[in-house]
Amino acid sequence: MYDNILCDLEEGIFTITINRESTYNSLSTNTKVEIAEAFQKADLQDDVKVIIITGAGNKSFCSGQDLAESQELNKEEAENWINEFDYLYRVIRKVKKPIIAAVNGYATGSGLQLALLADIRITSDTAKYGMTEINVGLPCVIGSTMFWEVMGKSRTIDLILTGRLLDAKEAERYGLVTRIVPADDLTNASKTLARELAEMPPTAVSINKRRFNQLSEHEFNSCMNYAVEAHTIGYSSGEPQAKMLEFFEKRKVKQES
Repeated sequence: MYDNILCDLEEGIFTITINRESTYNSLSTNTKVEIAEAFQKADLQDDVKVIIITGAGNKSFCSGQDLAESQELNKEEAENWINEFDYLYRVIRKVKKPIIAAVNGYATGSGLQLALLADIRITSDTAKYGMTEINVGLPCVIGSTMFWEVMGKSRTIDLILTGRLLDAKEAERYGLVTRIVPADDLTNASKTLARELAEMPPTAVSINKRRFNQLSEHEFNSCMNYAVEAHTIGYSSGEPQAKMLEFFEKRKVKQES
């Protein structure tokens, strides 16, 4: 049914698995479209009670934007690129059913943003977290906004400007996740939580979720508007293109050594 994701429905639990292990489950344009469609369909199905999103394999939940695509962008294409994320994120924010992010590995950049759009994040004890955009020359407008809401000014600035990674325990301490389990237990723990949420009254759940989104709607709209300007300026400078080329050259050397 899909080229980049797997979907499974069992006992009212709809699981979306980003299935691009060779790219650490990165978000290509088509992947974003498929994830949005899967969320929309799941939200409309009466037999779906809870949605889980996770990544294939045990190395990465989602590594964020597919750099093979974004290194080819220019300032004229920045707006369309941001609009892809705007559409995907708004689709997820509108889902009435509970969403669990089962974070099984690296959650970085827009991959971490994807996890933060879930209602509850349950993490493998081996997972890593970070808004790493600055390492490839990209401003982190959407991620900064999400981080600010979760962890406040000081920690947001530290993590955005350094691009450093957090382990699962640090992520819990910073409020990015609320539950840590051993890597081998992640699937079972996620499904146990999903079954618990499936028993909750759906109208009350959806009303609560609507209010959660209302509390952040103004800042979400503001960051999406500014993201277009920010990335247009960034790509005009040539920094992202140069840093991504450097990234791929380093990767090639590492693979060949």
